[in-house]
Amino acid sequence: MIEVTDLDFDKEVLECELPVFACFTTKWCHTCFPTCLVADQLIKEYDGRVKFVMVDIDTTKSKAMTDTYNVIVVPTILLFQNAQPVKKLVGFQDRSSLRKLLDSVIEEDC
Repeated sequence: MIEVTDLDFDKEVLECELPVFACFTTKWCHTCFPTCLVADQLIKEYDGRVKFVMVDIDTTKSKAMTDTYNVIVVPTILLFQNAQPVKKLVGFQDRSSLRKLLDSVIEEDC
């Protein structure tokens, strides 16, 4: 999972042709680590179908993005498709929840 900031968010997320799984997190968040770990395990499974990125909301560069996408709680997972956020999950997510989220967007794209 690559880390993005406001400097490369447009290029990495909004301009991407694939659906993008964006995990908004912080280093101090205790529920973020397990969610990101599960997401990391799904990267190979969805390779070529979904792009995975992480946004650290504690970086001042990411503040505008958290405001734009109404990220108040971490972890917040936004799934982007065609430059728009289409799905949102808040709080700890297990593998099953993340798979359902990813599969729903992939199926809509077919």
